[in-house]
Amino acid sequence: MNDDFSSIIASKAAALREQFPVEVKNLNKELLAHKDVCCLWHKRNEPRHKGRFGLMNECLDCMEDIQQGRCAVDVKNFDFSNHWPVKKFWDKVDIKGSDECWPWVGATKKKNTETAAYMPSPFHSGKIQSAARVAFWTARGYTGRMRVFHQPGCDILCCNPLHLRLRELESVPTPTEISAVNLNFGNIFDHARANQLKS
Repeated sequence: MNDDFSSIIASKAAALREQFPVEVKNLNKELLAHKDVCCLWHKRNEPRHKGRFGLMNECLDCMEDIQQGRCAVDVKNFDFSNHWPVKKFWDKVDIKGSDECWPWVGATKKKNTETAAYMPSPFHSGKIQSAARVAFWTARGYTGRMRVFHQPGCDILCCNPLHLRLRELESVPTPTEISAVNLNFGNIFDHARANQLKS
């Protein structure tokens, strides 16, 4: 499975480099300029999820985790600085059984055919994303500009990470279960004190 995934990524990257050489050169310059940029999954004082991004601005560390089948709705997976946006997002999702659709109950537009969720992104100029994209980012990994779509027959407002797919990498296996659903960070004052001691 690892070799298969790596070969898919390598062939798609090679095709893009060949088709758009000037754009790839400009993007590489931009990515080098952002070597200190962190994805949502970066934790303070840890090297992962920082400065390693692909051509679609996907976090390469997250892509490895997605390949391994990561799928968890757990605010403890994030640094405390990202706790509130992640928690507020999942508070607007009606979380049900793992086989059911989890409807977005937050803001919508175009007569409930599109969702609007707040989540800052290091590579998007706006802070409003589709709820499906944010659900994927916060449960499976940061995929940058890759398109997230629903499995066939799924509700258009669904945020269940088991029902979401990447359009560019449809061959990536979908996890069979959600390893955790935890929207409680614990005692935030203990966490703040622990972070203060680390600094």
